[in-house]
Amino acid sequence: MAHQINEKKRAHNIIWNASEDYSFEPDYKVFNEEGKADIYSNYIIGAVRKYYDYYKLREFFKHLRIDSDYEFYEELFWLGLENSTFEKGKIERPALLNLRENYARKVLLREVPDITDAILKEIKKAHYQKVIGEIPKTEDRLLRILGELEFDAYMDTDEIISKMKEILENYFRFNYGQYEKSFKKHVESKDEAKNILNHYEKMTEKSDDGNPLMKDMEIESAETTRYVYFEQDEDKKDIKIKLYNLNNRKVDTDRRYIEKYYGSSALPEHKTIAFEKALCTGNHKNNHLHFTRGEYDSAIVDADTEYIKRVALEKREANITFYHDNYARNLQSIIKLTNKIRNTMMMNFEQSVLKSKEGKLVPNKIWRNIYVNDNNIFSRELKNDLGNISVDILLDASASQGERQEIIASQGFIIAESLTRCQIPVKVYSFSSLRTYTVINLLRDYEENDRNDKIFNYRTSGCNRDGLAVRTALHMMENNQSEHKILIVLSDCKPNDIEANPGTGIIPSHIEYSGVKGVSDTAMEVKKGIFKGNTVLCVFTGDDDDLLSAKKIYGHNFVRINSLNRFADMVGLLLQNQLKNL
Repeated sequence: MAHQINEKKRAHNIIWNASEDYSFEPDYKVFNEEGKADIYSNYIIGAVRKYYDYYKLREFFKHLRIDSDYEFYEELFWLGLENSTFEKGKIERPALLNLRENYARKVLLREVPDITDAILKEIKKAHYQKVIGEIPKTEDRLLRILGELEFDAYMDTDEIISKMKEILENYFRFNYGQYEKSFKKHVESKDEAKNILNHYEKMTEKSDDGNPLMKDMEIESAETTRYVYFEQDEDKKDIKIKLYNLNNRKVDTDRRYIEKYYGSSALPEHKTIAFEKALCTGNHKNNHLHFTRGEYDSAIVDADTEYIKRVALEKREANITFYHDNYARNLQSIIKLTNKIRNTMMMNFEQSVLKSKEGKLVPNKIWRNIYVNDNNIFSRELKNDLGNISVDILLDASASQGERQEIIASQGFIIAESLTRCQIPVKVYSFSSLRTYTVINLLRDYEENDRNDKIFNYRTSGCNRDGLAVRTALHMMENNQSEHKILIVLSDCKPNDIEANPGTGIIPSHIEYSGVKGVSDTAMEVKKGIFKGNTVLCVFTGDDDDLLSAKKIYGHNFVRINSLNRFADMVGLLLQNQLKNL
């Protein structure tokens, strides 16, 4: 299970790095028969998103399904996209040439599952013979089809779709008329086109066939497990590779890139730099921080920014819908958790009178100062009220939490709302990492009692550098004047943030932040926080395989929620035990 999760993240990383769009939610992630993320095929998926209008291509793929032989046509189309996408990316990423040639040899040696359709088999064979410099020995008609199918690198999305339609019209009996009709509606009404697309997406989700281009090899999508035929290069299985190219960009360029996808910086540049100097050391050397409130620069208006905003809004709406679909249960959880916190506070934070060297003079104690030299002849009221406590809630927003996004958003809201009702100051923020940046997204600050709904802005993407996130959270808490400071982390306890060397794609072992290294680093940061007098708790959101990691990081100060109906009980018990010890 742990291996599978790592490979899922690796597939995501390859796709995101190739697409240069870290909000992109790919329809497919490609794995070989051993469960390893395939490099070349995942690169193609991501690069198609980078170089072409993904919405138009996805719509065209959906409309290919109106024909009973849609599998045949989809595979032809992907073969053409593979050619043009490679041609676009080969200058930018020289490593692609070897990856592609190695894959071509596997196809020709039949080291990948064979194709049953004779025409597809011949066209594909001829294509990969040309890749390795051989002269195809295929009949002229199929070579003509292949010649037209190998799309030119200079063709744009509309030209590629138009060319594919021309190939279908000239060589095959495809029912393409329905596409013309619906695409015209797309031009006239984007909303109606969106409804058409959603209809075909639902059809796809119900299909067990998957993408025919990618048969006989495991591939994961958000809805189902499918099969594809790409394989990872066996000769390089001992080398961890990620196709990632910064093109020698400067730090300020990367920071603008991060701002584009996560929102403008909430801090002046000099303050961010000060944070980095203090925190990005040791295991986090050469990493960076970005603090945001998820608000975008209104002066930047382009297609990518509008797409990011739309994705963010859709994820917020999904979180809110999930919460309201379970409103009765969630409201009951808030009431129960609120009562548990209040009862604990009433029992353990009552007003008391202490002897003191200053305060209100106690007349009948004056003699003690004269005869026994006791200076504690004054009384001082100690009011252990709620103002002495503050709570920070840190939400793991990495891609591995994607399947639990709505649940975590609701859990974060329930805890924050319960603490707010108890008049306990609470601050909520999420974290995720990409391109050496750990992004801290502030959703709600201590005094913002009317902003709990902003927690539903929580969305998942990227990797997670838990140690740096916890270190940053504890560092920010130092400026808080509360006597008792509690940090609650909602996490799957699976640190994973891997960055490749620019250009080569090779990940040096000394900068890989995952597995034992990531867990140990996070555990050390938690221990440092506790040593300084903070309380650090965890609501574990991961799988069984990561329970040991949760124990190593948080000791006994974590709780796992097996049933959402018991969420208030479990979190309430966790908080009760800690509040009693303050």
